[in-house]
Amino acid sequence: MALMGLYALGASLPALCAGWAGSIAPDALDRRLAGRAFFRQRAFNKLHRGASHWPGWWLLGWAASQAGLLGPLPDSMAGGFALGALSHTLLDLCTTRGIPLLPFGKKRASLRICATGSFAEYAILAMTIIVFWLAMGRNALLPQLQV
Repeated sequence: MALMGLYALGASLPALCAGWAGSIAPDALDRRLAGRAFFRQRAFNKLHRGASHWPGWWLLGWAASQAGLLGPLPDSMAGGFALGALSHTLLDLCTTRGIPLLPFGKKRASLRICATGSFAEYAILAMTIIVFWLAMGRNALLPQLQV
């Protein structure tokens, strides 16, 4: 989802790659932290969709990238990474488990539209892609070939 938005905004290849990395970052952070525990899967289940899935971190990262403090290329990569992670958390908001309202709090927000890994989750993603494609014009997601 974030990659389509970055592409439509004319993002560079490094920013697109950073967006992809950001889209898996919340889960990768949870896996990394759980990997240090003796019972990894149990630790992952306890950590998953905790502080790493709080959208505030990723909004702050995006805002920092927009401040222009790192230079054009690092800023675009940081912005892409943050938007990728933000899109991940927003899609998790649609699931029954949802995302935390505060980074280390117990209260959660959920739209309860679908369960993780269900057909409905993939349908939401597919509909998002189709709506984006139609909104941007049918050729927006296809590379422009020049002859």
